Amino acid sequence: MTAVALWSVAATPALAQINPYAQTGSNGPADNDDPSLRAPTAVPGLAGYNRGLSLDFSILSRYDDNLGRQPVKDGGFRFRPQVNGVYGLGLGRGGVFVQANYGRDFISGTSRLRPSDRLMLGGGLDFQLSRCTGEVGGSWRRALSFVTDTTQFGGFSQETATAGFAAQCRIGSALSINGSVLRSTIETVRDSSGVVPFSTAFNVERWSYSAGLGFGTPALGQFSLGGSITDSKFPGRLVLTPTGVVEDGLSQRSARFGYSRRFGNRINLSVGASYIDTQPSTTLSVVLIDGVPQVVDRPGFRGLGYDAALDVTLSRRMGLMITAGRNTFANGVVGAQFTVANTWAAQLDYQLGRRFTVGAGVSHRRSDYRGAFNSPLDPVRRVSDDFTRYYGQFGGRLARRMRFTIDVAHNMRRSNPAILNFNSTSVGFSLGYQLGRGAK
Repeated sequence: MTAVALWSVAATPALAQINPYAQTGSNGPADNDDPSLRAPTAVPGLAGYNRGLSLDFSILSRYDDNLGRQPVKDGGFRFRPQVNGVYGLGLGRGGVFVQANYGRDFISGTSRLRPSDRLMLGGGLDFQLSRCTGEVGGSWRRALSFVTDTTQFGGFSQETATAGFAAQCRIGSALSINGSVLRSTIETVRDSSGVVPFSTAFNVERWSYSAGLGFGTPALGQFSLGGSITDSKFPGRLVLTPTGVVEDGLSQRSARFGYSRRFGNRINLSVGASYIDTQPSTTLSVVLIDGVPQVVDRPGFRGLGYDAALDVTLSRRMGLMITAGRNTFANGVVGAQFTVANTWAAQLDYQLGRRFTVGAGVSHRRSDYRGAFNSPLDPVRRVSDDFTRYYGQFGGRLARRMRFTIDVAHNMRRSNPAILNFNSTSVGFSLGYQLGRGAK
């Protein structure tokens, strides 16, 4: 569903770099609002310009035998109706657009999660000036943070505001330059039910900058060289240092060399290698050990990262998608300053006739948590975990404007500490009805 994809991008912690050549793709059913494993290519969360009005009505329902992600299973049912609207108006060789959606998560069968509204407003400008194309825009959203890493402690609502600019310009026939500037803030919303203790520890203020060069032709492929800077502040986290109490923060720097190419009509490849430097704003802190104040190091991370995406058309009806990567993420959803994550996923799809598709896949994420801390929302100090998801899905068109998906998913997390371990199996059904452009 379009709405699910937009919310997934909204929930993603800022990448240490933005890959302008990354391919897009889904990594399984909307089991939770976990982010896509493939990076966004423009301003996150925006639909982009298309002329005219599009309205999409969707219903997502799911039964999960461990909806609360507990060591002892806690089953429940989630039901989410939602309406999405996008309107685009031509302007020169580009256009302006506005978008909005409203939905609500209804929860039954568990007391750990409370019903919550989903709201989003956004808009922007897609432009084409001479040899340059780009997008400028912003969005605001409020929703239950229904991601795997937070659901275990009851979930909580967050407000996210994002504004940004991304552009690419061609110089000659083979050379291009690109850049982006992104500003985002994430604030935890007080839970009026009192089930979830309020905490500002997950609030984030972030600036991200990227720039790069690209060179290539359709026959040769596209080579890219780029760098990025991301500075994050955590206004709700205060750190005691030898010189006093300071506001926590994180500095991320990266340089990337990449290559992408389409091989005929069957293979689309994108790969990149990065050098990543992620450091806390203060490298020393004072903690109590057996009641005695002691100065301890706050280590950062310097090392290599990578990203890879491969799409293969195996036959006229069958396609394979593979994704893998290693990167660091400024962590705004769990009790850690940042995460070093290694991920991979594979999905196989088969077209049944002209209307239906069946698919299956697996994804895995290894997370090492750096700068872990305790908070009212996340009382257990995390070290690392391995999260694996297996899924199968069937979907397609019921009519010209109506689409559906049925899926089965199994999740498994093995964590240090083991109190965060869980298994869950779920069955989901989604139904969407679209009016306006795109309804074919």
